[in-house]
Amino acid sequence: MVKKKKEKLPREFWAVNASNLLERGAYYGMLAVFSYHLIYNVGLESWTVGILTGISMGMINFLPLISTALASKYGFKKLLLFSYITLAVGYVVLGFGYSLALIALSVVIMGTGSGFEKALIAASISHSSNEKNRDYAFNVYYWVINFGAFLIPLSLTFLFVPEGYGGVFFLMALFIICSFLIILLAYKNPVKPDPSISAFKAVKNLKVIFEDRKFVLVLLIFSGCWFMLYTRKPFMPVFMIDFNILPTWFIPIIAALNPGTIISLGQVWAYIIKGRNINSLKLLIVGIIIISVGFIIAGFSMNPILFLFGLIVLSFGELVSYPAFLSYVSKIPPEEKRSIYMGYSFLPLAIAGVTAPIVGGFLYYTIAEGMGMGRFFWGIVASIGLISASAFLHYDKHYNSKKKMKSWGNGLFKIVRENRFNSKITPNIPLFFIPLILILGFSFGADPIYRGVLSEEEDLIKDEELKEKNWEILEEQFYYQGNMGEGKKISWNILPPDDGYIATIDLDLKWEDEPDVRRIRLFENKEDTFSIRLLINDSEINQSSEPKRDDDVNKIKLSYDAELRNTIIWGNGEVEIELVECGDFYPKFGIGLMSIDDSSNSYDVQIDVSYNVSIT
Repeated sequence: MVKKKKEKLPREFWAVNASNLLERGAYYGMLAVFSYHLIYNVGLESWTVGILTGISMGMINFLPLISTALASKYGFKKLLLFSYITLAVGYVVLGFGYSLALIALSVVIMGTGSGFEKALIAASISHSSNEKNRDYAFNVYYWVINFGAFLIPLSLTFLFVPEGYGGVFFLMALFIICSFLIILLAYKNPVKPDPSISAFKAVKNLKVIFEDRKFVLVLLIFSGCWFMLYTRKPFMPVFMIDFNILPTWFIPIIAALNPGTIISLGQVWAYIIKGRNINSLKLLIVGIIIISVGFIIAGFSMNPILFLFGLIVLSFGELVSYPAFLSYVSKIPPEEKRSIYMGYSFLPLAIAGVTAPIVGGFLYYTIAEGMGMGRFFWGIVASIGLISASAFLHYDKHYNSKKKMKSWGNGLFKIVRENRFNSKITPNIPLFFIPLILILGFSFGADPIYRGVLSEEEDLIKDEELKEKNWEILEEQFYYQGNMGEGKKISWNILPPDDGYIATIDLDLKWEDEPDVRRIRLFENKEDTFSIRLLINDSEINQSSEPKRDDDVNKIKLSYDAELRNTIIWGNGEVEIELVECGDFYPKFGIGLMSIDDSSNSYDVQIDVSYNVSIT
């Protein structure tokens, strides 16, 4: 009986897993809608969102370098409570964040909390288990992460509409508060704090890592794999909407698809490879190639079914590659250094977490948005994975194949020659496909951008009784709000159904200037100036920057009627608004030696559209 009690996992193990379930669910729930909300609801550019995501990912993946040492110094419980308080505050600030300054502040706060928490959970699992139940303990831990990452983002589909995604962050803060209470009430330090421990103890081990060229190469090459995966997180949902592949309410679903695939196929895959003598490096290379193939399927097809299938394929590739990477890393160092090496196996995630969103953000902004070439963009991303696979093949040839070459002997000249030829060609095979992928992606040309279209094709109601007539009238209403900087523009496409044309458009732009500033003196806010432009097939139909004042609200109204113009234009429409000038704050009385800068303003746009659609 005593023996069984010792083998049981303690209360602290289940407490830390329960808190981690809610925290991971909150994190992936936030991440599911983060990019869409900032781009569509707030009005930030995609490259700005990439930089914000890169800052967050960098903090999340680099702060664990010191968090475990700090926990050993001050106590795990104190550090976990600190991280949950910080995370909750960050989510709340993000919920109120409709300005770049507030959003950037929330990103730093959340990055701090999540960066401290990430390593503490894994360390707590290790300390609260023993040699007999540690494998089981980490299996539970891994399952909990994926279950939270699957369930909570999926639930957002039923709880929120896309325009209300800002409210998601308050719900996530509530989950974090629950995690805080679990740790506060049911958790105690797995090890006694030691104030003499240096907070930067873990960083000192970097010297050991960088002395091993082989290990550094593995970390750098594997960063290419995670470059793909970390580009997917912020930009795949936006791509799905920009190019009208799936409805906006699908955003949480595709976020849940990755952990859902791992949960569903993880045990099946483990059973398939169980007991087999598999080369973990070869398996890692195969997994990276599968991820690249998944990106090509999802990014090139523009078909909803193939898009989802591609996401499942690349998720399976992640399931194959990451455990194989950990397995291979564990075989590189001598036994006495294994724990140090495994502790730094997260560095590819850290490197890619910083570079992928930032570089990917600029590429997406330039290529997918600016050129309309979403397929070409994902072709570039998939090519990064093929470069990584090729680099691992060259690495394998350099470090693992020399002895094999010598073993052929001098008597088998022909075989040796063929093997040498193959050894030069094989590592480069993935590179041969890159030009084909890029040429194919570029050859598709530009696709229309559907940014801002919040109503979906399935929302267009087709009355069966009207099918006897030649035409039917369909109506849609779009509503947008956000914040815009001076000199900035934002546009939305209006896309008629197949065999239809735009009959009428009514535009209503509203904005309200900030109140005057009262310091020691009164500073009067000069009026801001917006303009609005309506285009059909890139031809300007109407433009106005003359506002009409309704109390403190400024308005611009524009209309388009195809019948009054006595013309039918078969094509897409586009609405573009620009904040031409922000009126700064000037002293109302006395001499004004300086003004107060006003750099942005919020806006509301309502677009009412009707279409004539042929039903013959």
